[in-house]
Amino acid sequence: MQFNEDGQRASAMGANADLALQVQMLKTRLDVVLPTLATREQLQQEVGAIRGELKHEIGTVRAEIGSLRSEMHQAFTNTLKWGVGIALTSIVAVAAVVTAMAPMFQLSARGRDALALAIVTDKAQDAQRD
Repeated sequence: MQFNEDGQRASAMGANADLALQVQMLKTRLDVVLPTLATREQLQQEVGAIRGELKHEIGTVRAEIGSLRSEMHQAFTNTLKWGVGIALTSIVAVAAVVTAMAPMFQLSARGRDALALAIVTDKAQDAQRD
């Protein structure tokens, strides 16, 4: 295939026209997109605002943790107080019951005589061994 000089120029001019059209489309896109992009100052302002919000939220969380610690300590103290109170009350109640029932457990006269006899017999056996 042979190209004449005008044909080569025509295809080169067509390629240039396509290139020029693509450049124009890119310029149009940039003109549309560029105004919507944030500037460095705007980004720094946003980052600063977010930092401020995060610091505030972190402070709030720390305060809540402190209040939870306080509540937990108070709950533990109350539980300990109730436990000690219940234990002391139980001991006093058992002592009262034992004291009240003590007269029922006293030995009768016959039982005391049997116990005294057992003690005397035990002492007599010890004396014989010596």
